[in-house]
Amino acid sequence: MAVESMDVAQITQFSDQVHVAAQQSKARLRPFCKIKQMSGDVFAYDGLGLAEASEIIGRHQPVVFSDIEHKRRKISRRRFALVLPIDASDVRGALIAPESEYAMACARAMERVFDRIVVEALFADVYTGREFGTTVTFASDGGRTVTATAGVTYEKLLEVNQNFIDDEVGNEVPVAKMMAITGDEHTAFMKETELIGGDYTRQYVVEKGEIQNACGINLVKFAGAITRPILPVAAGVRSCFVLAQDGMCVGMSKEMEIKIEDRPDLHETKQVSIVFELGAVRTEGNRVQKFTTTD
Repeated sequence: MAVESMDVAQITQFSDQVHVAAQQSKARLRPFCKIKQMSGDVFAYDGLGLAEASEIIGRHQPVVFSDIEHKRRKISRRRFALVLPIDASDVRGALIAPESEYAMACARAMERVFDRIVVEALFADVYTGREFGTTVTFASDGGRTVTATAGVTYEKLLEVNQNFIDDEVGNEVPVAKMMAITGDEHTAFMKETELIGGDYTRQYVVEKGEIQNACGINLVKFAGAITRPILPVAAGVRSCFVLAQDGMCVGMSKEMEIKIEDRPDLHETKQVSIVFELGAVRTEGNRVQKFTTTD
């Protein structure tokens, strides 16, 4: 009796799982931003400045009105789209239905857009006034820069907190603060005794292998060694940032809407598409600090 060839007996089994590449899957800055529903191509974010009381000397004095600054800032709507085709032959070859995986890939991409739009607006010029005819730079808006190119140290974090205190940010009611960092800054912080030593903290940073909070500031990590990093780098200097709660406003006119549609103009093809509309503006310069480090 002839022995069957092992080649005939072999069976190829296809996995019912799809490997998803390592990537950012959600917007990490959303919890620290003020979200507003916007309509139209331009949205006006309104805020109020300081008002000061004046002393009344003597009796029966006339009323003297005080002034309060009305701050109107422009948010321009930007539209983003991502469309992925699904060919039926690919589905048959892989023995899976990839619509849901493609939909998740689209959603992840748009979540990253949220963070990128916020970062682009952090230090950008702001257009103010009734007709948005006045340009306000980051520096003239009260934004501060902490230079840590000589070393990312505990003392630089103290400088960040001192700036917030001096600018009356969180002095009465505590506000959440976050710092965007990459692996370089994380490694530097892990070498600071004041941040990891048992005499200074009970986070057990060394045992956990990472630090999540330093000097009351949440450390939010982003990839640095990628083709298009979220945190901009120029001439070997990386622009990290520190953001106090509601220091950025994001206007959204269209929430993420994922559609899976047939394409009758193409053979056996469907498409997964998503459209996202949003814009961002800095609400107060003193709630944002640039934190420059060496790349």
